[in-house]
Amino acid sequence: MIDQVVAKARVQLIVEVDGGQPWGGDCQIGQLYQQAAESARTTLINALKPGVKGITIIGEPKVVGIITESRSTIQPNGTD
Repeated sequence: MIDQVVAKARVQLIVEVDGGQPWGGDCQIGQLYQQAAESARTTLINALKPGVKGITIIGEPKVVGIITESRSTIQPNGTD
């Protein structure tokens, strides 16, 4: 008689999630990191359907980059 062998695997993935809406230039960098991490975690939690079994968020979010953009207020006719 041969015993049946059953195998399971647990896999960890790295997922990149958008950090949320843009922040103004007056936002403190520490606040930006905190809010971006919280926004990404919330986005991922909301993306997982309730009742999906076997998915757990492990670890803490890691903000890997912040992109800044300067926007000009110069009008097309050359006046401010």
